Amino acid sequence: MTRSVSRLDRRAFLSLSAAGAATVGGGLWAGLPTAARAAEGSRVSIHGMPAAPSVVLAHAVESGALDGLVDDVDFGIWKTPDQMRAGAISGAMEIFATPSYACANLHNRGVPVRMLNIMTWGLLYLVTTDESITRPEDLAGRKLVLAFKDDAPDLIFRLVTTNAGMNPREDIDITYAGTPMEVVQLLLAGRTDIAVVPEPAATAAILRGRQAGKTVHRALDLTRELGRQTGRPPRIAQAGLGVQEDLVQRRPEVVQAFHDACVRGGEWANNNPASAGRLGEAYLGVKAPIIEKSIPHFRVDVTPSGEAREDIEFYLNSLMSLNPDIVAGRLPDDGYYWSA
Repeated sequence: MTRSVSRLDRRAFLSLSAAGAATVGGGLWAGLPTAARAAEGSRVSIHGMPAAPSVVLAHAVESGALDGLVDDVDFGIWKTPDQMRAGAISGAMEIFATPSYACANLHNRGVPVRMLNIMTWGLLYLVTTDESITRPEDLAGRKLVLAFKDDAPDLIFRLVTTNAGMNPREDIDITYAGTPMEVVQLLLAGRTDIAVVPEPAATAAILRGRQAGKTVHRALDLTRELGRQTGRPPRIAQAGLGVQEDLVQRRPEVVQAFHDACVRGGEWANNNPASAGRLGEAYLGVKAPIIEKSIPHFRVDVTPSGEAREDIEFYLNSLMSLNPDIVAGRLPDDGYYWSA
């Protein structure tokens, strides 16, 4: 079987580590074209996101799980949320990594896609050079920087601080940067002492800070904190794989085989972070130690979306309490979910 691969450089990978958070739609979605039907034949297009969970996809592809089912796998990494949306809408991306709410937004607006699985269950952290910060309440009256205003990192942060009895827009001085890596640069340059970033940018901040003689602490795990506040496990059904409905109907065996390979790939990554780091460097162009050390903080656990439905709906309902349009104003119907 032929495998063609696209790679990202280190800068793109880190700075886009939460690019999926910027996929909220509004008027932008008006008049969506019908998703193009995938070409008949024995080729499948698979796209990861520019973040460490794509190591799981790389392992699934390299394992040969689709040998005998397809003749060619086109495996690449989407670089921007707009690229992911365009690929999903056109049908050019048959299996694609996506935030769960972005896939729900597409589905609710008529794009024939569904959520195949959830792969990562929360990867957002507050990092700081101030050891005194240990809880959300410690942020009152402080300045901090995060990326992607009004998208997932901002919304999750607002959920956590609102649940802590604060008004984040009034009680905290928030500055927004363009990308997570810009946030890290501001932190390391001393322009801020508190930052909210996803993985692997959080790990990069800690490692690069150490190299620069600065101690950067992972002070708050926002996923764990939200679980504590709501009485739920420390799991947010944050991102996974979307899949074209056409592929589900035409080639269900391909969809099943790739999901199963991702389950094995997730277990392999969790149990072999050093090897996963090397694989990630080969595919993503990021130094292996950053990927290796970030993997435990991604909460990789590949779960069919049908099994994760309660968690997905809790997450989407929570986001809609702050911004209903994030999933076009309603929970997705049964057709959004897939079961093994």
